[in-house]
Amino acid sequence: MKKRLITGTIILLVEALFLFTVRYTPYAFDLFIGVLAVMGCVEVTRVLERKKLYTSIIFVGSFPAILYIAMSIGLIQKRPWHYFLLYFIVILIALFVINFLVTIIFKKLTFKEKSKYEILEMSDSKYAFTKCMNSSFVMVYPALLFASFFVMTHFFDFAFVDGSTLADSNLVVLFFLIYTFVVTIVTDSMAYVVGSTMKGPKLCPIISPNKTISGAVGGLVFGMLGGLLTYYLFTLNSVFKVMMTTLGIQWWYFIIIGTIVSIIGQAGDIVASALKRSARVKDYGTIFPGHGGVMDRVDGLIFNALAVVISMFIIL
Repeated sequence: MKKRLITGTIILLVEALFLFTVRYTPYAFDLFIGVLAVMGCVEVTRVLERKKLYTSIIFVGSFPAILYIAMSIGLIQKRPWHYFLLYFIVILIALFVINFLVTIIFKKLTFKEKSKYEILEMSDSKYAFTKCMNSSFVMVYPALLFASFFVMTHFFDFAFVDGSTLADSNLVVLFFLIYTFVVTIVTDSMAYVVGSTMKGPKLCPIISPNKTISGAVGGLVFGMLGGLLTYYLFTLNSVFKVMMTTLGIQWWYFIIIGTIVSIIGQAGDIVASALKRSARVKDYGTIFPGHGGVMDRVDGLIFNALAVVISMFIIL
């Protein structure tokens, strides 16, 4: 417990440090999230290997970096929104094709991989296709974290978003970033506290035996309140308050958003747990003593970042 508390405190401090750099420049936070995305992709590939679901770790690990470069070019060239969706799809397909061809062409390497998984009877073409499909899954799932946070961090840099009426758009971006982390962390922490205290019926005993319905409800309520408190604290800044008034954003918006984000975050946690459970592993990694791997810490954030970005497009 002591090790978990110390590690958790260090993680929070590092997250806070990179979050507040957004006030001055987005690139440090981009790097931070990019590293997490690559590490998360690698961790998921390792878990899939336990299930004998083969992937290409090189292509998976390079995907976030390639996507970042493409999206940055799109920002510079002031591209419309559908270009960014196209970048994601085109890069995914391109890596799929290249990965497939490499697997087919380099037969010695493919033979070694098939020997490792004890599937020598499988044809090279079928192995290559299955490997590429598994790799694509990993690119979409953890890499979605990076893509969503990139959009959030650079929200007002996009040509299709008008931030000209805002006195301090960086402050708005910082708020939504902190809001995402607060709702996620409070939901996760209070779900554990309330669930451990009140106990009661299990939420999903087969996938995650420690999760309870009381914990899920407690996490939902406190997560929403944590997000609402974050909004209130930011409104103490007169510039932020005026901007929210100008945009027509009311406090109750964040009750709705916080509720949705909290539910989605818990669902993301269950999805990650289901993948671990199917592979019969406790954690995605061991990089954080007492907490597991990167994916054990960001499983809810992957979905929450996407939910908050969608909310930003709706209300801003």
